[in-house]
Amino acid sequence: MPDPVWLPDVLRAEGLEVREYPGWRDRGHGDFGEIWGVIAHHTGSNPPSDNPGYIAQHPELGLASQLHLSRDGVYTVCGVGIANHAGYGSYPGLPTNAANARTIGIEAENNGTEGWSPRQYTAYVKGVAAILRKLGKGAGNVIGHKEWAGAAQGKWDPGGMDMDRFRADVQKAIGDPTSVRGEGTVWGEMFENFKKIKVSYATAIYYIDQKVNEVWEQVGRGWKQLGTNAKGEPLTLVDAVAEHKAHTAAELADIKASLSAVLEKLEGRS
Repeated sequence: MPDPVWLPDVLRAEGLEVREYPGWRDRGHGDFGEIWGVIAHHTGSNPPSDNPGYIAQHPELGLASQLHLSRDGVYTVCGVGIANHAGYGSYPGLPTNAANARTIGIEAENNGTEGWSPRQYTAYVKGVAAILRKLGKGAGNVIGHKEWAGAAQGKWDPGGMDMDRFRADVQKAIGDPTSVRGEGTVWGEMFENFKKIKVSYATAIYYIDQKVNEVWEQVGRGWKQLGTNAKGEPLTLVDAVAEHKAHTAAELADIKASLSAVLEKLEGRS
């Protein structure tokens, strides 16, 4: 898939106000392949003036997101190439630590604690819905930066936003209710997790499955770097630790035997 040069047209067709930052067509860190979906951010404590320019030409990141969303609901297209917005993280369906090349980033002007005005929130929902509709995706393909990089980087954006509710609102705007995780079923019911955050049962199961699979990837399968067993199969981490322990025990036994032999010789000379 080519770069999303269609962003301004698609957003305007949704009835949104859109501005174009100078040079947006040629700005980015390489070209897109297949676009999976959208990652939602808040800008945090970046300079209050010329925010779109700060996102388009970040002093360290270069293009830091494709889109900027102002507090009054105006979108600015900052670039359409790959942007450095995701960083380290993981999420089912996306390559670990490599979401930049698969997602469109939206930086919404917000410090994360001020809340979301109806105007900005509505524009956020409609903009994401327009993009996902263009991509042929459902609301399951928009995630918060906190869902991607919360564990890896401690990210918490977009702050003060319930992503399950946001996805439900996005799906309603798209027009097909079938893609919302748990929506309309018992799985969509909310409960308070151990962090005192309200999540749906579907979201909880989703993350349990994700983390179990991550553990299995690290512990359950073999790694050629660790060597092989008698059958020539790569050792798992557990097997490698057990083998290392056995080797260490054998080496200690050899050392003890050698020391005993030396002591016997010394005693024989005395």
